[in-house]
Amino acid sequence: MRKYTDYMLKFSQSDLRRYLGQDMIDLLIEWLPKGDTLLTKQRMVSMIDSLYGTSILKEKQFRKDLLQCMRTTEILGIRDECLSGFEKAETDPLRIIDIVANKPWNRNAVSAYLLKLWDVPDSVFDKEKDDTIIENVIASPEEQFYELLDYQYYIKQRVLNNLNSGHLLERMLVHMPTGTGKTKTSMHIITNYINFTLEKNGVVIWVAHTIELLQQAYDTFVSVWSHLGDGQINTYKLWGNKNISNTNTPLSGIVFCGLSKLMSIVSSYQDLYERLKKDCRLIVFDEAHKAAATQTQKVIEGLMRMPSGYENRALIGLTATPGRTTEDSYDNNLLTNMFGNKLIYIDSDILNQINYGKLKALNIVAETNIIKYFQDRHILAKMHPWRLSYHKDFSEQELKILGGALRDLGYDDKEYTADQLKVLARNKERNLEIMRQLRQLRLDKKPTIVFACSVDHAKMLSAMLMLEGIPNSLVLGEMAPMDRKRAIEAFKKKDSGVDIIINYEVLTTGFDSKNIKCVFITRPTHSIVLYSQMLGRGLRGPLMGGNEECTLIDIDDNLQMFDNETAFSHFNDYWRV
Repeated sequence: MRKYTDYMLKFSQSDLRRYLGQDMIDLLIEWLPKGDTLLTKQRMVSMIDSLYGTSILKEKQFRKDLLQCMRTTEILGIRDECLSGFEKAETDPLRIIDIVANKPWNRNAVSAYLLKLWDVPDSVFDKEKDDTIIENVIASPEEQFYELLDYQYYIKQRVLNNLNSGHLLERMLVHMPTGTGKTKTSMHIITNYINFTLEKNGVVIWVAHTIELLQQAYDTFVSVWSHLGDGQINTYKLWGNKNISNTNTPLSGIVFCGLSKLMSIVSSYQDLYERLKKDCRLIVFDEAHKAAATQTQKVIEGLMRMPSGYENRALIGLTATPGRTTEDSYDNNLLTNMFGNKLIYIDSDILNQINYGKLKALNIVAETNIIKYFQDRHILAKMHPWRLSYHKDFSEQELKILGGALRDLGYDDKEYTADQLKVLARNKERNLEIMRQLRQLRLDKKPTIVFACSVDHAKMLSAMLMLEGIPNSLVLGEMAPMDRKRAIEAFKKKDSGVDIIINYEVLTTGFDSKNIKCVFITRPTHSIVLYSQMLGRGLRGPLMGGNEECTLIDIDDNLQMFDNETAFSHFNDYWRV
C-alpha cells in the first residue's frame, strides 16, 4: 500500500504544474529568486496536497493519472476485486484504467478499494459533521455549580428583569465584547427563564448563521443545563438536512436553528414553521447584526406575531457590534427598531458599585472604555498593533480598479469588490512584506491566524511558506470537512510545529484557539462587523483561557479607519439606553 502522493511523484512536471495551477506557478516564480528551480516534483506534490488535500481525488482526470502511475499487476488487481460482468473480462490495462476512473466517486466498492490502496481514510466522503440524533434529552446532575463573573451576572439580571416585566412582545439587544462570554451568559439566562418563568412550557429558538456557532451554542447549553437545569429538557438541532418530523405534538425545550435552515422551513416546511410560531416563547438571535436583512427580518417578525390563542414571546439579539455598517444608515436604524431601541450593555460604573460598595465607588473613576476595562481585569488581551507598510507600486489600470466604486451590499453597506481585493492579493511588494512578517512571527514563536484577501491569496501564502519549509495550516470553505478539521487541529496542537493558520472567510466566527498570539489581517474591509470578528479571534485574555497580550498586524487602511477600541463603541449613538 502506498500513499497517493507517492504515485504523484511519477507525474510529469507539466501535469504537476497543471494541478498546482499556472497562476500559482507564475507568482511563485516571480516572487522567489530562482523560483523555477525551487519547484521540484517533491515540493509541488507537497503544495498540491496542502492546498487541495483529498478533495483533489474528486477530479476524474486526477484519479486516471494516479492509476496510470500504478503497476500493471495493481491495475489487474483492481479489476479482479471491483469489476464485474464484461468489465471484469477486460485485459487491456489502459481500458481498465478508463473504466475505473469513470466510476462515480462516492461510497461504493470501487472508491473504497482505491482509498485503501492509496492509504486514504473513507471519511473523505463524510459530509459536514452532523449528529444523527435531532432530538436529545439532557439530564441535570445531582450537584449543581456554575459561576458567572460579576458583569455576566449583571447582564443576566438586566435581561431577566425585562423578560419578566409582564410587557408583551419584549425586545432587547445584548451588547458584549467578543471574548467576554456572551454565549455562556446567554445560556444562563435561558436556563433560568425555562426553569422559573416558562416552567418548560413552549420552546426557545436559538438562531445562528453557521454550523460552528450553532454547535458551540449547543455545547454551552448542555454544560450550563447539566449544572443548573431542573431535570430533563428536550433539545433540537435544526441545521443541515435535519427536520422535526412530528409537527402535531407541541414543542418544549430549546431549538438550535440555522438561519438558512429557518428560511428553508418557511418556504418548504410550512407545518413545522406554524408549529414553531405556535410554541415559540423566546427567540435569541446570535450575531444579531444579520437580523435586519429584509428576508431575515420578515421571518423573525413572523415568529414574533401573537394572534389570538398564542402565548407571549420575546426577542433577544446578541452581538459584539450592534450595527450592520460603519455609517449612519437605514440598515442600522432598521436594526435599532427591530430590537425595540433597547440596548443592554456592560456599565463599568455600576460594576464598581457592586464590587467596592456605593460609597467607595464614588471615589473611583470608572473606566468608560469597556475594552480597556476588561483588559485591565485580564478578561481581554491587550492588543499591540503593528502597521504593515510596503512600497505601493501599482499600474494605472490597478489604480483605476482600486479607485473604483465599492460593492453595494444593500442599503448603505459597501465593501471592496473582488477585483479590488485581487489587485492587492497579487501585489508582489505587499506579499513579500507579508512573508517577511510571517517569517519573523515564526522565529518569535507567536501562533498566528492570517485572514487573506481571497481564496487564491490564501493558497499563495500557504504555498510560499511551504517552499521555505515553514509548516502551516490552510482552511478554506471549499475544502473537505476532514481536511479542514485536520488543519485546525494541527494548529491547535502545541507540539505539531504548526504556528500559522491561513484562512479566507471561514474562521471569523465559531473558531476559538487559546494559543493565538497574533491576528494578521491582510485584507482591507469597510465592514466594522467583519473587522471586529477577525480581531476577536485574539481578544481572549487569561481569565477567559487566552493570553495576556496579542499582536495585531494590519494594513494601513484598516488601522486608519478602525482601532480595537473605537470600533467597538462606534454605534453607541444609535441606541437609547
